[in-house]
Amino acid sequence: MIKEDFTLGMKTERMTDIGLAFKQTGAILAAIELELFTRISNGAGTVDEIAAAMGIDAEKADRLLTACKSMDLVREIDGRHENFSDVQRYLVKDSRTYFGDYLNYMAHRDYGAWEHIAKNLTAVSDTNEEDDRTYVSLMQNPKKARDFTEAGYEASIGLGHKLAKEFDFSQFNRWLDLGGGSGCYAIAACERQQGFTVTVLDQPNVIAVAEEFIAEHGLEGRINTTPGDFFGAAYPTGYDLATYITPLQGYMPDKVIAALAKAKDSLEPGGTILVVDYMLKDDKTGPLDPAFVNLFGIRDGRYLGRVNTGAEWCAFMAEAGYVDAEYRWFTPHQLGLITARKLN
Repeated sequence: MIKEDFTLGMKTERMTDIGLAFKQTGAILAAIELELFTRISNGAGTVDEIAAAMGIDAEKADRLLTACKSMDLVREIDGRHENFSDVQRYLVKDSRTYFGDYLNYMAHRDYGAWEHIAKNLTAVSDTNEEDDRTYVSLMQNPKKARDFTEAGYEASIGLGHKLAKEFDFSQFNRWLDLGGGSGCYAIAACERQQGFTVTVLDQPNVIAVAEEFIAEHGLEGRINTTPGDFFGAAYPTGYDLATYITPLQGYMPDKVIAALAKAKDSLEPGGTILVVDYMLKDDKTGPLDPAFVNLFGIRDGRYLGRVNTGAEWCAFMAEAGYVDAEYRWFTPHQLGLITARKLN
């Protein structure tokens, strides 16, 4: 389907909004860092109250509030400010679904690199190093691994509960969660469903943090961990479900297919593989976030990953030896859900 030209008659407003969107990023990160939304939730309502809670001048607080009101993050009613509902759920520190630290972590990690997209596209790579080097090398540092894993838990535990509400894990007995990170998907599933156990596989410094989260939820009896990576030693065997939940956009198709094939060896005949990952529409007209992740997967001319369409995912499954591959949107703005089955 050809997309209609909806820009007829527009002037520069749309270009300005897109080209200067970094201003919005800077403002929301400042609000998160100063805990503006948490302070409003805790009762600070007037400009003076909010300024005092943040420890800054009222004029400065007013300017930050003006920016946040302009972005529809907060609103003012009878002289007092309150958060919009999504901000209240996700950017207030004592909320169970808070992920402000994750936004802060990711933005500060990647923000500067977006200046160099044109350079990344025109550069010629001077290395043949493996695609997984960046993640693996980062996870060798215990502090960096902890920061990454804790941020991942915060950002994804809500998504884990959504998956547990929509996917029937209870039809399986033994689940191998590959690249399972903080264990948030296993934790959410075990809290909502019964009848199965889980093995979370990841880098050693990652699973050390995952074990703490598992213990906090009292799930040591159902969730265990094991060190490993996608292209090293063989995975443990005897599972009827294997999952890759969000790590595979960090690899090119040949590596993805190899990882899928390796997971097949861990499955019993008839076992299921589930992939949740960034996904593009089949006509590659979006969604926006996966399109950006795909663009950002090129550094200094080197491919560090790829976001695929649903049709491509099904083709990868077939090439890796699976049957009955299907895909659908899990979160329509971002993630696809792909399943397939091991025949024998």
